[in-house]
Amino acid sequence: MPKTISSPPFFLYFPQKIPGWEKFVIAWIIQGDLTIVVDVGPRASIDSLIAQLEQKGIQQVDFVWLTHIHIDHAGGLGPFLEKFSTAKVIAPAKGVPHLIDPTRLWEGSLATLGEKATAYGPIDPVPRESLFSPEEIGLEGLTILETPGHAPFHLSFCYGNCLFCGESAGVFVPLGEKIYLRPPTPPRFFFEQTLSSVDKMLALPDQTIYFGHAGSHPNSQKMLRLYREQLFRWKGIISEVLQSVSEEVLVKQAMEVLLEKDPMLACFPQMDILAQQRERYFMANSINGFVGYLKSLS
Repeated sequence: MPKTISSPPFFLYFPQKIPGWEKFVIAWIIQGDLTIVVDVGPRASIDSLIAQLEQKGIQQVDFVWLTHIHIDHAGGLGPFLEKFSTAKVIAPAKGVPHLIDPTRLWEGSLATLGEKATAYGPIDPVPRESLFSPEEIGLEGLTILETPGHAPFHLSFCYGNCLFCGESAGVFVPLGEKIYLRPPTPPRFFFEQTLSSVDKMLALPDQTIYFGHAGSHPNSQKMLRLYREQLFRWKGIISEVLQSVSEEVLVKQAMEVLLEKDPMLACFPQMDILAQQRERYFMANSINGFVGYLKSLS
């Protein structure tokens, strides 16, 4: 690793007041010449993040890297900056206005997540002077890729042989040495755009990949190829189900077929019941994203 990173990045869990989500929302921490936090989580758990940083002796944060501005990754940025006021935030350029005035972001979160958004907590405005687009920051050794797909504005950060991919390479749940990987493709989902983002990351050298919801893997190339294959697998399976069942049972039927046929979901039965409920919730959103995309082709 370069001199700018003194030890491997680590993540901090932020338990949420949603059953099954106790180990789902995280931030990655990079320490060395600079201290960097990758995503800060929602407002409801900012006190937990700050307390854990203080327990590790971290009194200053130089940068916050936001992979995207969804409430579970960026919703707590305002109060976080009240504590770490000198931190520079790198965020997707088109997302910056929604961080300065989060009215529409909060309304969209409520419409999409309902009571889960309420549990995450409201979104406070972020000072304009704290926010920087990738073009405004030059940091030696840092490569920033635009990787839309899960979100219309999404960044991945390559730094010190580490790739922080947010949710642009799927949601990885570590279960021992086994791999559980799920597409995060809520409506509106654009298949080709997501695929293009994966290919951008595949063009990078093989390195450790750090996922936005816990877990890392030493071989980015392997994980990105598995995710690329999974996207095509979901497209094929959901397309077949779409043509064979009614709208009323479409999502349920597609989910059962995916759980049966997708090897990247084979670890699902090993999860506890609340984690399974969480994953079914997100799988339904992802299936709906594929359904909307497939219908747009006809």
